[in-house]
Amino acid sequence: MKKNNLFLHTPPGTKPLYPEEALLRNIIECRLCSYFECWDYKPVEPPMIDYFDIYTPFLTERQRKGSIRFVDRDGNLVLLRNDITLFAAKALAVRMGSRFFDERFKYYYCGQIMRSREKDAPEEYYQIGCEIVSKRFTHEEFEILCLLLESAKYLGIEDFRLHIGDISFYNALLGNCSERAEILTAVRKCDLPLLQELVNNAELSDEIKSDLLTCAHFMGNTKELKSADLSSAGKKALEPLLHLVSSLEKAGYAEYLTIDLSELPDLDYYNGIIFNMYASGAEMPLVSGGRYDLLFKELGLEKSAVGFSYWLYPLEKVLHEKLDIEETSENVKIGKNSFVDDFQNAVKKIASGKKVRLNYE
Repeated sequence: MKKNNLFLHTPPGTKPLYPEEALLRNIIECRLCSYFECWDYKPVEPPMIDYFDIYTPFLTERQRKGSIRFVDRDGNLVLLRNDITLFAAKALAVRMGSRFFDERFKYYYCGQIMRSREKDAPEEYYQIGCEIVSKRFTHEEFEILCLLLESAKYLGIEDFRLHIGDISFYNALLGNCSERAEILTAVRKCDLPLLQELVNNAELSDEIKSDLLTCAHFMGNTKELKSADLSSAGKKALEPLLHLVSSLEKAGYAEYLTIDLSELPDLDYYNGIIFNMYASGAEMPLVSGGRYDLLFKELGLEKSAVGFSYWLYPLEKVLHEKLDIEETSENVKIGKNSFVDDFQNAVKKIASGKKVRLNYE
């Protein structure tokens, strides 16, 4: 590309934010971060780059190919941040032995990542999310989902639904099945013909095959799932998910919830609930999250972990007409000969908490 064309463009997948867009993002970020702090979550800031080899066990082949890597001056292969959950977990794992991390740690973050989603080329995204890491869980999954639902209402998001699945259900049914990965991919992509073929050829009992085909396309509430025709093994594997969603329904969130057993992760470190939030006006999920104990196990720690991330581009699309980003600054005239006094006047107004717009003669 010619030099002049390079000046007029940015690399594919990147996007500058102009004042109105940046102001909207700043409003959303400030509201969410302050709200998370009301729930006693602490801020963390993971690094933008880290050593690539540390993260290879957690990335799919497509994600490895789609990541941005380069060699540093010491000859090490480093990775540009493509998942804040990963980078934060690794950074925190180093300090988990300190008194600050003895039992339970709740944190939030905001920042950019470069990630390949449906295309091979990486794209720039911005995430705001929060996580809970603990030695053992009691009601932390309930807490994180309550926080998510309440934060969505706090932002003024309308007409949203939280779709909740559970990878542990499929893990319990599939065990060491050799076609496990292919079956889970077919479920996640809602490719029912391929799923039918894979399940029919798998070395599984007829009951398990029936459970898989019944649940792969299930979307509904707890009452409907409890009445589904499943084996005793299938019903037992669904008990944790049913208990969690029933508790959320009891807490008054039923109108926002959908049990969706096709909601599965494309990352291998998730081991429990998986959820995505959808809303009118957005083509991709506003939020994604789940339970990921396996990530800390791979890092050498026996910890339970759950969390979620807001994706800012679709969130901004939904909120850009709902949030007031008009400036309410007070005009302050700056005269040619009285500019010193006029500036002092502006400083006093700013010190009192007002916003000012300086107008020069």
